[in-house]
Amino acid sequence: MSLRSVAHEDLNEILNDPSSGGWPVVITPPVGSAVSFQCWANDIHLTMDPGTGELVAGRQASIALLNRELISAGFDRIGGIADPSSKPWVAQIEDINGRPYTFKVVETYPDNGAGLTVLFLEVYVP
Repeated sequence: MSLRSVAHEDLNEILNDPSSGGWPVVITPPVGSAVSFQCWANDIHLTMDPGTGELVAGRQASIALLNRELISAGFDRIGGIADPSSKPWVAQIEDINGRPYTFKVVETYPDNGAGLTVLFLEVYVP
């Protein structure tokens, strides 16, 4: 087995095992049914300005999912929707305290070498 294959299997184990980091998320396409996945999730409210070292308020949320699971669900073309009047891809996830949040997908970064896609999110109020 190649090193790349080993890394991909490790990602699969990490994302699908809640004890090692996997976290449930429900993704709903603009048209169609919602699908549940396990993901790696981040939701950060403060970042550091590298030039000044000062904390800057600004929410950055993202999730990472396995490409093969997105493809199996028919979500291989997931992405941000530029038209604000159109329904976006939506991700529903709870934080560590069980509080639910709804986000829309604004950017997608698939890594076909690692078999992982990172979705950058914004708070969404339908």
